[in-house]
Amino acid sequence: MGALILIIDDEPDICHLLQLSLSKYGYKVKYVHALKEGMLFLKRQQPDILFLDIHLPDGSGLEALPVIKSQYPDLPVITISAYDNGMEKQKALTAGAARFLPKPFNVGELQDIIYEVKS
Repeated sequence: MGALILIIDDEPDICHLLQLSLSKYGYKVKYVHALKEGMLFLKRQQPDILFLDIHLPDGSGLEALPVIKSQYPDLPVITISAYDNGMEKQKALTAGAARFLPKPFNVGELQDIIYEVKS
């Protein structure tokens, strides 16, 4: 079985797209639509990679990122956002994100991105 990837994103279409695309590469993919659900998942089971949306209905992924990184320092976090104004990207990378992925993204690049953050 491949690596476990957790997606925390409130957009069902993005979650399904990522799940479908990543499953083709042999990854086991779980997703939740709220930050609270994602934090509970992380307490129960640590994924190998986390895709974290920056803007969630119940909180900010940017604010949660330092907490996640302090609790799970070896967990690669790929932040995703529809708001790519440069400032959010810099904040995410400064807070410990391994990569910032603007929406919409090219699913053909996902395998390379995962390889990059895992190495």
